Formats: sequence, structure tokens, C-alpha cells
Amino acid sequence: MEFEDIQIIWNSQHDQPLYGVNEEGLHNALRNKSKRFRRVIFWQHFQTFCSCTVAITAIAGLFLLNESGVLGNIGSSRALYGWEIAALLVALLCWLQFGLSVYLGNKQQKNRENQDTTSLRDDLDKEINRTKYQINTRAYIMLGFVPPYLGSSLLVIIVFGISGISYWAMLPVVLVMATALIIESRCQRRFVEREIVPRLRELETLREKLNAPQTEVDELDSNERT
Repeated sequence: MEFEDIQIIWNSQHDQPLYGVNEEGLHNALRNKSKRFRRVIFWQHFQTFCSCTVAITAIAGLFLLNESGVLGNIGSSRALYGWEIAALLVALLCWLQFGLSVYLGNKQQKNRENQDTTSLRDDLDKEINRTKYQINTRAYIMLGFVPPYLGSSLLVIIVFGISGISYWAMLPVVLVMATALIIESRCQRRFVEREIVPRLRELETLREKLNAPQTEVDELDSNERT
């Protein structure tokens, strides 16, 4: 959420009664910013699930071709060795673990948010929790990306092997995969630093400002009673 948008609405409160807050305007601004943020996260998850689907389909296809005997009859290809079958199973587990971890984590977070909220403060608390969750899921982003990149590397090595390509040709591919892992991890960290963390600060600042008028009212009531 851009603080300037909130500030414009906040500044419009000068003509309101003392301690009055245009919560409807703030609420609409919060919802609009929330939709944009959720859209970005949705597309990231969509790319994750598409990658998992492609990888798992490719691995399953190799298993089917090998079991049917077709694999050894395609060009200069050969059937899978025992260790290659084991490596493909590891690759499959890597991609399944990656996809399921993202899916289950996202589902658990949605279940925690699965409550009807009508007030600005409730929605604000929900957005803060959602934003913190996105930060926490990227706290160890390098480790999180190791399974899919390992699975991809194993898949490429096996495809090269059964195709008769020299094992020396696999070295550049593995180096490219390792470089891609580092780049992907840095991009996600940059996304957290430039997008998610500033969003969290702005949301928390807005919550502090919303709570400030009520605090002042409580202090005045306390002074009047004394």
C-alpha cells in the first residue's frame, strides 16, 4: 500500500468532527491495494504450479515410455538404468514436495483468514498477517528452491544420458541450473525488500494512526472522570 494514497484520505479528516475518521475511504483504499498485492502473489503461485505440472508430467512420461519399451526404440535412445529410475523418483519427490509445500502453506494461511470481516481494523489486521506470512515464507528462500532445481538437474542429466549426449555436455547445464537458483533466490529477496517489507511498514503505520484517535479519546474520558 502506498502511504501517499492513505495520506490524502487522512488529510481530508481536518474538516471532520474531532476524532472523526473517514473509515470508508480508508477501507476502500486498503481493499484496492490488497487486490493488487494478492494478484502479484497469485501469479507467483501460478508460475510455481505450472512449473510443477510440467516437470511432473515430463518425469511421468519418461517412466511410461520406459515401462512400455518405447524409450529404447526412439532414435538413439536407450532404456533407463536402475540408478536413473531411482534418480527420477528423487526428482519426482523433489517437485512434489515443492508444489505441496506451497499449496499447503497457502491453504493454511487462507484458513486462518477465513473469517468475515466488515471493519477497517479487522481487514487491516488480516492484511498485516498476510503480509507477514509472505515475508516468513521467503525467509529461507534458497533452501526452498533447492528441491525443484535439484529435481530439474536430475531430469536433465537423465535425458542427456538416455539420448547418448556426452556427459561433459551436462556440466554447463548443471552450472546454469545452479546460477538460476542463485538468481531466483536474489530476485525473491529483492521482492521482499522492495515490495513486501515497505507494504508491511505502511500497514502498521496506518494501524497506529487509526488507533491514535481512540487512545486520545480514552485519555480525555479518563481526565474528565478525574
